[in-house]
Amino acid sequence: MRLALGLFLTAFASASQATAGPFEAPPQRYAEAVNAALHQAGTDLRLRQTSCEAGTRCRFAARLVDVDVTGPADRPGTERILIAAIFRQGDDEAATRLIDDTLTVLGATMVAYDPGMAVERRGEALLELGDAALGVGEAHLDSADVHYALRFDDVSGRLEITAATLRAGHG
Repeated sequence: MRLALGLFLTAFASASQATAGPFEAPPQRYAEAVNAALHQAGTDLRLRQTSCEAGTRCRFAARLVDVDVTGPADRPGTERILIAAIFRQGDDEAATRLIDDTLTVLGATMVAYDPGMAVERRGEALLELGDAALGVGEAHLDSADVHYALRFDDVSGRLEITAATLRAGHG
């Protein structure tokens, strides 16, 4: 897993996107921003919007990875991005591909929504979260602007990674 993770980390290491206040964009703009980062990283993984409710909650999918992006009802913007995947037991190869896709979407989200995070810190964060997904099942880390939380439920096989603007809190 570390080898596969290392391969796409190098693609995200130099990727950057100059956007002022990425969390100021409404949830429906998530795929546009993240797909640009995925393209820049050279992966064929792409997000597509599957639903959007009143512009405050939009859902996206990329292969077997689901993303739920929410914003406040009282103003435009994004507060929380939840990246989720469900792992099935017994297929280690499929699990490796799924963790790679999940962390690739997270890496692209970091590029698009946390552009101030230092490139080397982005790679470290992806490795820390990847190790936590396979090990302890829970992790939290902060950049200057974004709180990242990972939770893996062994019983259901559900992996959830949240990226939330610090002003939204750590809920």
